Amino acid sequence: MPAASIVWLIVFWIMQIVAHVLFKFGSASTSRWVPCFVGGNVVGVSSILILMKLYATMNPNVALGLALGGGFLCAQAAIAIIFRSSVSIPQYAGILAIAIGMTLLAAGDKANSSKSDSAQQASAQDEHGLSS
Repeated sequence: MPAASIVWLIVFWIMQIVAHVLFKFGSASTSRWVPCFVGGNVVGVSSILILMKLYATMNPNVALGLALGGGFLCAQAAIAIIFRSSVSIPQYAGILAIAIGMTLLAAGDKANSSKSDSAQQASAQDEHGLSS
């Protein structure tokens, strides 16, 4: 995975954390509701621009899975830590399942990209009359 993709993923995850923490923070008080709602939406909607950058730098299926899965996991962790909410054993199992799914998505992309690279090299050799 290109370094740019990793940076864009981290930025997306941070933006998701900020948006979700603002939503939770705003839900605790009527005086904070509107400013936190607006702030959370500004950050959350802006994160879609980052997702579009990810689509341009990597397989879109993998980009979506890693961005949304990682954003969800990061937001869950942040809310659990900041607001001291408890996480049950089945919830930990769900978190683990999502992390495994993200790993499988990324691993599957590596397998496909190596096959694709081999096919592209073979095609280039055929075009230049280099195949045997």
